[in-house]
Amino acid sequence: MAELASTSEIPKHPTKDEICQSLLAHDASTFFEGKPAVDIPRAAVLIPLFFKNEELYVLLTLRSQHLNTHGGEVAFPGGKQDEGDVDIVKTALRESEEEIGLPQDQVEVISKVVPSIAKYGIVVTPIVGFISEDFVPQPNPDEVECAFSVPLADFLSDENHTLQRGTWQDRPWIMHFFHHPHTTNAGKKIVTWGLTAHMAMVVASMIYKRPPNFETDKGFIWENPTKAAEETYFRFLSRNGYVEQQEGSKL
Repeated sequence: MAELASTSEIPKHPTKDEICQSLLAHDASTFFEGKPAVDIPRAAVLIPLFFKNEELYVLLTLRSQHLNTHGGEVAFPGGKQDEGDVDIVKTALRESEEEIGLPQDQVEVISKVVPSIAKYGIVVTPIVGFISEDFVPQPNPDEVECAFSVPLADFLSDENHTLQRGTWQDRPWIMHFFHHPHTTNAGKKIVTWGLTAHMAMVVASMIYKRPPNFETDKGFIWENPTKAAEETYFRFLSRNGYVEQQEGSKL
């Protein structure tokens, strides 16, 4: 179990320079170098940060209820990589523009975060960038019901947080749920959970240089996210037979 931190110990107002330094210290641009070259579907999400009243906020979306996959769930804007995308950063920016009308040239990209494995075996790379506080999302109703923002530090606090124990890849796993004051169009409280919650926790821990002040499983190594991601990634490759393929080049 990870060491717990007091909520009062979490810094409230890191500067932009401090945030960039913390993110770049864990930049994952070279994560796939030297790893097996395997054909796995890839995707990217944008984790948009901005300051409001000197506090750091993150922008999230609620996926449209009618979608076949992850309908009605909270997500960062993003999606699968297209053949026309020059790189994974372009994927995150393109999808964000399509989903919430965020112009690509209005995102200050800072870093790549270690990838995660989504439920259906897709490798998802989070891209962290700053956007303007004045940006007004224009949700595409085909994909997004609404967009909302919360303080990033909420993902390290046990306030409005619950957890559920289970297994994933035959290992004990703790699923985290963050209950927000925002509501859906149907009036239900919005809850961030699953992969989105995990990625938000990783980025928050990087920036605030602290573990969450609630219990996490052994797979969440806040002080060394690269090690945690590599363990998960290689376990995924082994379980799916990818490790038998030729090694050497990037994914």
